[in-house]
Amino acid sequence: MFLNPGILNRLMKQAYKTYLYMAREEEWLYVAGNYWEVSILEKFIPKRTKGDMIALAGELPETGQRRRMNKDEDQFETGFHTIVDTTPFKEHNTLEVTDLILLYGGTPQRILQNADTGELYLINNVFTSLVDESQVLVDDGEYAPGAPFFHPGNGVLWANNVCRLRANFRIDDRNEKIMNQLKGLDLMPEMPE
Repeated sequence: MFLNPGILNRLMKQAYKTYLYMAREEEWLYVAGNYWEVSILEKFIPKRTKGDMIALAGELPETGQRRRMNKDEDQFETGFHTIVDTTPFKEHNTLEVTDLILLYGGTPQRILQNADTGELYLINNVFTSLVDESQVLVDDGEYAPGAPFFHPGNGVLWANNVCRLRANFRIDDRNEKIMNQLKGLDLMPEMPE
């Protein structure tokens, strides 16, 4: 999987303080917090990550099950996602991850840019750190996820043949003036020749 196991574990632990969601859809395992979700083909989940999931959940869900849990409760849910839905992202372009970060209340927010329109979007910088192409298992048939897809109402999606990561966009009213001034400028770093 193209996710950094340590960062994913930190996100799961953070979500567990409020609610962590886990589900299984055939060979896919699903884990989510309030503003992010991940689906991974189980055979590509590193032992460390699977151990981290079991440490929080006690046991992994069975096919078709979805659980909502924290330290005080663990309950089954029905009628909710059991896998990351990629459908909203099929009609939209990709975003470029810029080198620019804005701070909002001490939380780094990465600026993403639509290269075609110049539109800017913010996500929590933890997600650009979570995507780690050095974790891609090329020898097992996995390929790199490439640039993230986006949908204005559904956030950003990194996906390949074994893993899907979706995260919500952030709204930053404090930096709206800066974002408006940067809109339309080419924020992508120049690559050396």
